[in-house]
Amino acid sequence: MTRTPPTPAGWPLLGHTVGFAAEPFQFVADMLANHGVDSTVGLDLLGIGRLYILAHPDHFERAFVTEPDAISKGNEFDAAFRDAIIAVEGEEWRKQRNELDPFFHWDRVTEYAPVMRDQVERRLDEWPDEGTVSAEGEMKNLTLDVIFATILGRELELDGDERMRTAADGLNGRFAPQSWVLPSWVPTPSRRRFDKSEQILREEVRKLVETADRESLTARLADALGTEYPKTVESMENQLVGMIFAGHETTALALTFALYALATNPEPYERAVEEVSRVVGDGPVSTEALENLPVLERIIKETLRLYPPVHTLPRETTRPFSVGDRTIPAETDIHLSIIRVQRDERWYDDPDEFRPERWEKERDRLRYAYVPFGAGPRSCLGRAFALTEAKIVLASVLRDFHLDWDRDEPLDITPEMTTQPVGDTPLVVRRR
Repeated sequence: MTRTPPTPAGWPLLGHTVGFAAEPFQFVADMLANHGVDSTVGLDLLGIGRLYILAHPDHFERAFVTEPDAISKGNEFDAAFRDAIIAVEGEEWRKQRNELDPFFHWDRVTEYAPVMRDQVERRLDEWPDEGTVSAEGEMKNLTLDVIFATILGRELELDGDERMRTAADGLNGRFAPQSWVLPSWVPTPSRRRFDKSEQILREEVRKLVETADRESLTARLADALGTEYPKTVESMENQLVGMIFAGHETTALALTFALYALATNPEPYERAVEEVSRVVGDGPVSTEALENLPVLERIIKETLRLYPPVHTLPRETTRPFSVGDRTIPAETDIHLSIIRVQRDERWYDDPDEFRPERWEKERDRLRYAYVPFGAGPRSCLGRAFALTEAKIVLASVLRDFHLDWDRDEPLDITPEMTTQPVGDTPLVVRRR
């Protein structure tokens, strides 16, 4: 008889729904620690049924590299983004990846760097000489400025376009834990917000087809309409809305957590300030400077380890998937937990501590113990874009401002589709 991974008893009818929806991160960590076998544990959730949490580097290697046909993205991504690259599988994914890759190669991203820098400079010019700003709010505005100016081909109004900014923020809410545990057709408040936001962004995309910079991805897709890809206007809209979702929220969160970590960890902060002062000086962050900021690179890497913007990759098995001597059945929901792998003491000393120096010398750890951008051929398309943008933003902020944090208690996190800060993010700034 085939044995499945352990699933502890839960409440009648509700199973583990209440604990999972209330404190997902801690609940999953406790379940894995107390009941997991081979870094896997089962949960019973209302509306989903049996769900398995997988939290070992080997699981990521098998799911995304050696046995990618064993999993699929499931219905929630299909319902949200239809045939965008972040939702499709198989040959359709390969076709789109070939079409989009040129816009995200390292050499093309280098061309975007001056535009990114201009967007950063104009926003930092608006920061107070001394005062408090919302790290999360400022970074969301800034990353949306960047993706519109580079990929979508239009510069947003610095203190305007509020309808667009609100809509971009609304995309993430569809994947709140309270919605995860309900079938995709249930019209929860977060899903209704997503639908409204998506419609606003689709309207904007239609306008951009006529007005976008001709070198932008928007113009490229519009010019290719009716060919192999995209065949329809709807497909083009799906792609660009998906790009806004994938390229705005995640980078903004990474930057928010990096600013928090810098403002609350004096030693890494001082090392980063010294490096930026020496390499960048008082001028703009040049392309040459970006290649000579190893301290800042380690800070970004450690931020993505401790606070991965995408904390979990929800998938579905397409066939039986073995885990040690246990087997997960086909057509079963699984969550590959990035945050649990990257906060596992088997792979990291003091895993809950912010320690950028751990990356000065590579430790002998399993390859897929660090997966903030996913793994394998389907790893994040925008990796180079996000890392370049993050380095420009942080170097510019450290060049211009002293930083502090205006909260006594540590910043807590909670999951939606992305890792969200709990409460305000008050960054105290003083211009140098």
